[in-house]
Amino acid sequence: MNISSLIQGFSSYLENLNETSEKNYNTSSSNVSIFMYSSEFKSYIANELDIADSSIFSKSINDILSMDVVNGKLVENKDENTDSFETSEDNETDETNSIQPEENIPNQNETPAAENTNSGEIAQEGGEEGTEALTDLLNNLFQDESVISALDTDNSGELDKEEISSFIETINGADGDANNLTLDDILAGIEQIKEKANETETAEEETEPETEEINQAQNVAASTGTPASSSGSFSGGSTGGSSIPSSSSNNSVQEKTLDNMTREELNSELSTAESDLTEKQGALSALYDGSDSNLQALNENMENLYDTYLEELETVDEEMAEQVDTLKQDIDSKQDEIDAKDQEIADQEGVVSNAEAAYNNTVSNTQQLKSSLSSLQSTDTSNMDDSQIAELNSKIAELQSKVTEAEQAEDDAKQAWDDAEDALDTLNEQRDSLQTELDNLNNDMTELEAEIVEKYPEIQESLNAYNEAKQEHDNYKSEAITSAKSEIESAQNYVNEINTAINNLDNKEIEKEYSMNQYDAEEGERLVDVAKQMLGRYGSSTGYCATGVSRTMSMAYGISMGGNGCDWDTNMDKLVAEGMFTEVTSDYPTSGDLSSLPAGAVVCWEATGGTNGGGAQYGHVTIADGNGGEISDHYASNIYTSVGGRSDTYRIFIPV
Repeated sequence: MNISSLIQGFSSYLENLNETSEKNYNTSSSNVSIFMYSSEFKSYIANELDIADSSIFSKSINDILSMDVVNGKLVENKDENTDSFETSEDNETDETNSIQPEENIPNQNETPAAENTNSGEIAQEGGEEGTEALTDLLNNLFQDESVISALDTDNSGELDKEEISSFIETINGADGDANNLTLDDILAGIEQIKEKANETETAEEETEPETEEINQAQNVAASTGTPASSSGSFSGGSTGGSSIPSSSSNNSVQEKTLDNMTREELNSELSTAESDLTEKQGALSALYDGSDSNLQALNENMENLYDTYLEELETVDEEMAEQVDTLKQDIDSKQDEIDAKDQEIADQEGVVSNAEAAYNNTVSNTQQLKSSLSSLQSTDTSNMDDSQIAELNSKIAELQSKVTEAEQAEDDAKQAWDDAEDALDTLNEQRDSLQTELDNLNNDMTELEAEIVEKYPEIQESLNAYNEAKQEHDNYKSEAITSAKSEIESAQNYVNEINTAINNLDNKEIEKEYSMNQYDAEEGERLVDVAKQMLGRYGSSTGYCATGVSRTMSMAYGISMGGNGCDWDTNMDKLVAEGMFTEVTSDYPTSGDLSSLPAGAVVCWEATGGTNGGGAQYGHVTIADGNGGEISDHYASNIYTSVGGRSDTYRIFIPV
């Protein structure tokens, strides 16, 4: 049994209940059904696992954590002296009310529901001692591929004790009872696993900091007992900021697209794409010059049958045999000319495609330069000093010159594109002329063959065999050429798309270079240094991003700001109004751009709906380190590019 079959089976179970119960069960979505009808699900599982009483789905958390793990399954520990694991708790508290946790913390002292407080063992058939129902269910979970994929942090293909314990510690207490692990806890875990599997983007993998300052901060955190960042677990939403789930080596990271690749990645992708294009062009050339292995085999068979046909014709009429052979040589020669012309056309089509892409890129460049020039020309200079106005005028003059150059480059590119298309048109006309000549030769051959068959019927069989082989040869060649040209077109388009993506990076750099957002690099580096000092003082944690950023701002500027991660765009708007920061969100339109943020940039993510989004319901706020990483209440070497895999709305602010 696995989770997938369990869920599918439950849907059928509800359909059956619809026929026997007055209650109308929703079976349209198993994701909804499981958590909408949890009591029915408990009964269903009890039936599937041959369990008489679903109330036994409860077991002491320490008993579970003290069990051994063999082949990815929990088994009773034979060593009675084995110490049990203690559940981990996040004891971090905030110093001010403004950044205190906001979610309702379950009352750890309340009495759990009756169905969750009992534990026991069920006898299996034959009177043998059975395993506890909850352990049985867990072991079924731990053999499911989707569960293994979600929890297998070392990518071994099998869950070990540390991975299983981490998962159990995380889901424990979902029902408000931290003493016993129950079915409700497991249901919450299943929901999180399914959500994680459906996410198309996950947080980047957290790694140990490489800088000496961050290493010292982590050491301080360890020595003071401050909760360290955990990995491979499903952390619930916490307050003081979002809790961004860290990813294991087998978890998916943000999907790489051309829009979020770095320049180095794009150059590498371009090299690969160009090699692929060259390979496909070589395959087409092999069809035109006859070196394709399949075509060679078909050609050899065709020529053998032609020789047989010609020999039979020679025995009855040498003169007609000579006419056939001479005409065939003319046809073959004309076909060779057409193949050569087709090769020229294919090459020229590539030139046209490149010229069109180059022209479109020059148009994009011109538009970007004009947009930047317009922005500079409309800049409000009322609050600028003389040096700033002089810098602005210098940029305007420089941009005006570049716009003129770009317009000329655009004209040149358009002319090159037109010339390439004219050359292609000429080649196609030449090809059409050759095809007409070939058609005339083939018509002559058809008339000659009709005359031969009428005069010598005994030749019909060998002629038919040859013509069938020729048709097979020609059909294969035509279809293979069509397929090869289609693949070349796709490969060529991809090369052009990559070049366009590289050109877009250039345009982004132009936009940033001529923006009047005066990024203060020195201040940005200072803010990052303060964030590192903050980690050294308070230690690292997870789930308290806003707390970490608030402490950093307090240490850097002596200001007090609270709220969750989703509230920090409002905080930053206040700092913008005070002239300390400026917003540059439009300069980084995709989340893939965030890795290139300068030091000290503050990223504020909006909150997401729900309460099981890995803390995403609280948003996220962080400070870019300038090297592709971030610092909030902990350090991550890869800046997060989504919150809980759901949110794609953020705002960015840089110090000025």
